[in-house]
Amino acid sequence: MRKKRKKKNRFLVFLLSFLTVVFVLLAGVATTAWYLQDQGKKKLTQVTETAGDVKREGQYIRYKGKEYKYKDTMINILVSGIDKNGSIDETVQGIQGLADSIVLVSIDTENNQLYLTAIPRDTMTEIRQTDTNGDFVQTTQDKLSLQYGYGADAKESNELMVKAVSNILGSLPISRYCSLSMDAVPIINDTLGGVDVVPTEDVIANGIVWFYGGQPYHLMGQDALKYVQKRDTYEQGSAMNRLDRQKQYLLALYNQAISQIKSDLTLPISLYNAVSPYVSTNLSLDEITYLATELVNINFNPENLTEIPGEAVFDETYKDGRTVFNVDYNGLQDWIVQTFYTEVPADSSEQASSEANH
Repeated sequence: MRKKRKKKNRFLVFLLSFLTVVFVLLAGVATTAWYLQDQGKKKLTQVTETAGDVKREGQYIRYKGKEYKYKDTMINILVSGIDKNGSIDETVQGIQGLADSIVLVSIDTENNQLYLTAIPRDTMTEIRQTDTNGDFVQTTQDKLSLQYGYGADAKESNELMVKAVSNILGSLPISRYCSLSMDAVPIINDTLGGVDVVPTEDVIANGIVWFYGGQPYHLMGQDALKYVQKRDTYEQGSAMNRLDRQKQYLLALYNQAISQIKSDLTLPISLYNAVSPYVSTNLSLDEITYLATELVNINFNPENLTEIPGEAVFDETYKDGRTVFNVDYNGLQDWIVQTFYTEVPADSSEQASSEANH
C-alpha cells in the first residue's frame, strides 16, 4: 500500500484547484467559434446521460416518496489539488501523490450559477485499492484522499476519484475532471498582475505580523501564498479567520481574472500554457470553448462556496488514532436534491413508469 505524503493546507490547494479550472475554461474565449460552442455543448450534455457505470444512473432518484430528475443544465467538474510539486504526470517511486483537496465545480448554465462544493480529504468512504502495476486488489473503507494515489497515472487517478466522489454524492453525474500540483500557485497570481486586498485584522504566525489589518496590499508571488496560508496555530479560531481571508482572496482574484481577460482575450492562453505541465484534465477544446462562454456571464457568489455536511471527529480505531470526516448523509441528500434535481410531476412519473412496464 502506498504511504501517505506530507499534508499541505487543504483550502489553499482547493483555492488553486478552482482557479485553475476557471482558467482552463476561459482559455477557450480567445478561440471561440460557434461550431466549437455547439459541439462542446452537445458532448457535455451527452456525457451526463452516461456518466455513471450504468446508463442514466443518477438521472432519476426517489426521495421522500417523490421522484426527481437531474437538471440537464448542470455540468459537474471534479477538481483535485494534489500534494506534489513538479509535473502532474510525474511520479516518485510509482506514487502519484494524494488528493489534498477535492472540490466539485458545478455550473448551472440555465440560471448562470456557479457552485463550489468541497469534499473533505478525510471523508471516510469506499475506495478501490490497486497494486503498483495498477491491478485491482480490493475495495476498502478509507480516506478519500488516498484514492488518487492508486492510479497508474494522472488520468487513471482522476477517473478513480470521479467514481469515488460520485458514489459519495448518490451517483451524481460528474462529466469531467481537472487536477493540478502546487507549482501553479505563483504562476496564477502573478500572470494576472497580482491581487489587491485589505486584511480585516492582523495576520500573525510564529510571533511575526505578516500583514497589518486595515492596510492595503498588492499581493505578488510568495506574498499571495503567505496571505492565504499563514495563521497563529496557538490562537483558538484562527483557522476560521484564515478561511474568511482565503475567501476574500479568492473573490478578489476571480474578479481580477474576469476583468483582465475581458480586456485581453489572449491572457488565458498564456496562463494555460504556463500552468499546463501542472494540470491534467479531460476537457476538450470544444468543451472548453462552450464552458468559457457560459462562465464569463456568471457572477460568483461566495455563499455558493460550501462543504458537504458532516463532522470531523477523532477516531481512535483508525490507524491508532486519526481525525476522520463522517458525512451527514441525510443533510447531504437534502442538499443534492435542492441543488441538482427538479421534481417530476406525479402524472409524468406515473406515465414514465407505465411505459417502462410495457
